[in-house]
Amino acid sequence: MRTIILWAICLNFLASKVTAQSCDCPYPIIFLHGFTGNAESYIGTYNDANFQNIWGPQSDVFHAVLNAQSSSNIWGPDGIPGNSDDDVLVSFNNLSNTMNPGCVYSINFQNFWNEDINNPMIDINSCESVSGVESDSNESAIYKQGYALGKMIQAVLGANPDKSKVILVGHSMGGLEIREYLQRDNGQWWTPGLDDGHGVKKAVTTVTPHLGSNFFGSPWLKDEKVITRDGLPDASSEATRDLRYSYTNALFQCGFAVSCPGPYLFGGSESNPWGYWNHDVNCDGDSSDDNIVGINNSGGTYDNDNMTLPTDIRYTWVTSVIPLTNGDGVVDIDRQWIYDGNTPRPTDGVDHRLTDTLLTDVGHLGVDDEVNTVVRALDEADYPIWAWQLNLGTTVPYVGVGQLRSASAPEGPNTTDPDWYQFEIPSGITEDLCIEFTPMTANASTLEYFNNPSDYTAMSVSGDVALSLPSGSSSSTMTILNADLNLGGVNYIRIIHEGMTESGWTTPYKIRLSLKAPVPVELSQFDARLKNKKVELNWTTESEVNNEGFEIYRASAIEDFIKIGWVKGNGNTSLQRTYEFIDPNPVQGKNFYRLKQIDFDGQFEWSDTRNVIFNNDSREIKLIPNPVRTELEVISQSYESIDKILIYSASGKLVLQKNTNFLPKNMIDVSDLSKGIYYVAIQFEDELVWEKMIKN
Repeated sequence: MRTIILWAICLNFLASKVTAQSCDCPYPIIFLHGFTGNAESYIGTYNDANFQNIWGPQSDVFHAVLNAQSSSNIWGPDGIPGNSDDDVLVSFNNLSNTMNPGCVYSINFQNFWNEDINNPMIDINSCESVSGVESDSNESAIYKQGYALGKMIQAVLGANPDKSKVILVGHSMGGLEIREYLQRDNGQWWTPGLDDGHGVKKAVTTVTPHLGSNFFGSPWLKDEKVITRDGLPDASSEATRDLRYSYTNALFQCGFAVSCPGPYLFGGSESNPWGYWNHDVNCDGDSSDDNIVGINNSGGTYDNDNMTLPTDIRYTWVTSVIPLTNGDGVVDIDRQWIYDGNTPRPTDGVDHRLTDTLLTDVGHLGVDDEVNTVVRALDEADYPIWAWQLNLGTTVPYVGVGQLRSASAPEGPNTTDPDWYQFEIPSGITEDLCIEFTPMTANASTLEYFNNPSDYTAMSVSGDVALSLPSGSSSSTMTILNADLNLGGVNYIRIIHEGMTESGWTTPYKIRLSLKAPVPVELSQFDARLKNKKVELNWTTESEVNNEGFEIYRASAIEDFIKIGWVKGNGNTSLQRTYEFIDPNPVQGKNFYRLKQIDFDGQFEWSDTRNVIFNNDSREIKLIPNPVRTELEVISQSYESIDKILIYSASGKLVLQKNTNFLPKNMIDVSDLSKGIYYVAIQFEDELVWEKMIKN
């Protein structure tokens, strides 16, 4: 590992400039509402000022009508998807559903339409339904929601062509909508060409009845007031049918059995659940006796082994228990997540690594507005196998957030948050990589580059190149030499922030990747100091390309720069190198030094200038007063006549000069000089004597 302090090589990265620009997200977020909800279900989160400071305001809403026909067939009478006779409509003459680019989206099923297949028009946020014996759109079958979600993902990625995937966040039934999309027949609702087939990077559910909820009671208690159904859930709706984990009316619903499982969740005959507007769980137009494949194992607590959740997605199940209860007031705690014993499912063999859980203590409808919890669930990848994708050369930086991780995180402490990113470097690239990084200022952080990490690289394993920053640090730049990059392959970055709290996410970090032509020498340090009446020059390079060597130049107050030496370079190297040069004969007074780095092809660059004051005389000078405000008295304590007085700024510029009367004592007006440090050169007949002056 090479530890880097700071290389100011990518000069176009200025903290003030980046802060003033908008930022980008690695993946857009799609918020999905629950039973009777709408696009505003997560408004308490996405309208939060701190949330918007990171991801921006809501970019757009995707609208659909899930129950557009009296027939339960999702594809309508002709059986062809995408026509205006379908039960699910996403295309209308008055709304294209073409999304605006951005980072925050919501889906909305609380709609209806004009019921004209020749001129379909949507009525947004309408509470109507097809008839008095049909479910409202937002209370329709979860099966149909999965199809609509697939269309929305396609639209969002189409609006953001530089993004490969989305993040899904679903409340209550919206979480089952996510599972329907991901699980059904191992990709029935996916769009060909999406990354990994599904186009999803992370899935988050909040108080979702993964194992069902019978909260809405008997389907015989129908809500006949169509106009108010969205305020009072319809116990006979398709959603109620799909959310129930069992049916207990033995005589009418389960033959002579005491109870039967809910077919959508656990599989079984769709003809069992009586009392609902229809029995057609799989929405194929036939509600008689189809055997449904449930999304969970029959009678189990996790996803169906024959229709599993993809394991290339990270999952977070957010659960809630109100004090003194066994759940959030609607869903019991043991039904809010899927698990095998105490291990969240799906699993990669290590508990809480592929899937984790977060616990809160608010009511069912309040979790969506608990922004700290939602943001915790959005945590970036803890390991390279799920690293988030960044692109090279973006004009604005990506934004990221350090979070308080799950208390059950397999590698802790959970107050330390590792975030992994990946990016590709094309083969044939000759430039170096610049990683521009603005940390979360309240937390100590580490930025690391990895050429080829293992899938589950531990936090104890250091990167190939690392930059450690204490809390309070500002923007920094790390340069990775072209020779150290994985050209034509995937490269990785890990960002670690320490001391995270639940609300510490509000000040995000920023990162931007760019390619820069290699400079001949990365000069990280250059010093000059007086030692034993000689001037010692020391400098350090972090890498060298085509470096023949260094010419050393010196100037004085009365002499231009002249070459005084040569030091051979190391040609090409990615290792740190140190150099030294001794000037045995500095001039009396102020000495200025700089380096001329020369390539083998004759190209060269100048270093910054360093200066040293050298006094080697028998004459003594006194400045009265010092510090001075208006008038300075210059006294030769050896009583020799002073020929001239010259005053130089700290940068070496002559700012004041006085020809004296050849007296050992002289007065000079300095009232017009700005406050600061100056150097006074007293010219005798045969030499200069220097003294430091402070102007107040």
